[in-house]
Amino acid sequence: MTRKTSFDRLEVAPRWIFVFLGAYLAVHLFALYLWNAAGQAFPLQGTSDNTSALSVTGMAGLDLWLCLVVLRSFPAGAPLRPAWMLITLAAAARAGSDLLAQTLGTNWLLNPLVWAGHAKSGSIEQIRHAALIGGGPVRLALLAGGMLAVLRILRKFGFWVRPSATDWAMCGIVCLFTLCRFGEAGAASLAGREISLENWISLAGLPILCVLFLEAMLLRRSVARMGNGLIARGWFALVCGILLTGAGEVALWVIPHYSQTLPLAMFGALIHLPIAAAFALAPAYQLAAQRRAMRPASNPPADLAAGIPALV
Repeated sequence: MTRKTSFDRLEVAPRWIFVFLGAYLAVHLFALYLWNAAGQAFPLQGTSDNTSALSVTGMAGLDLWLCLVVLRSFPAGAPLRPAWMLITLAAAARAGSDLLAQTLGTNWLLNPLVWAGHAKSGSIEQIRHAALIGGGPVRLALLAGGMLAVLRILRKFGFWVRPSATDWAMCGIVCLFTLCRFGEAGAASLAGREISLENWISLAGLPILCVLFLEAMLLRRSVARMGNGLIARGWFALVCGILLTGAGEVALWVIPHYSQTLPLAMFGALIHLPIAAAFALAPAYQLAAQRRAMRPASNPPADLAAGIPALV
């Protein structure tokens, strides 16, 4: 009875994620409208940073918890268990990075390092850098490994597709953006300007993001052959999370080059939570599919051990 009640609640998890995301975006877009209507008379940076960070951290924690539940549902030897293991580790890196950055990586009053007088010794800065590495290149590398494992299983079950011209074009845009970022960093170094460690960490994750984009394009086309079931929606949500990650990187880099008045923190708030929500929807849809397949007197629509639609 307890397990049934738990799965009943998990089945509606995607709906609640959409509800929270819609409310969040509505509030922030309304605040952006008021800011523009008021002639940009009040600041948005501080409040946007704080509310966005807390919301994204909470969504990352939800993503990790859902991934752990999904991972437990796959028995040892299941085809997609290694893939979900890597996806879960990526979610753990994201959640741990966000939590570490918000607790020990900031100069807020409840940080024990501030009480101990380590704020000026660079400890907080080092923790923040470690959090950026964990939530950036490390998470992207784990996610790329998980995506590769998923694509291998899909190829084994007959869902493999070749990249199209559109896929290569999308990947080319991200690769061009990566080259622009590295070119900008190289020009700054030649000009004698110091490049922050945060920028170097961001640059380190861009080549991995290019690989992720190609994997996402392949997974998108493979998922299109699965139909519109819950499992297919889960993989499509993972694809959307990767695509939004790349789009967010491009937007946050382009905006300062064209406008110095737009509230960058507000745009970051409008981008980061949808990314976190897309990643959380992937395990949420997987759990919803499992719950629906476990109902009595119903034909299982999916091979739960494999995590893909049944080939019948």
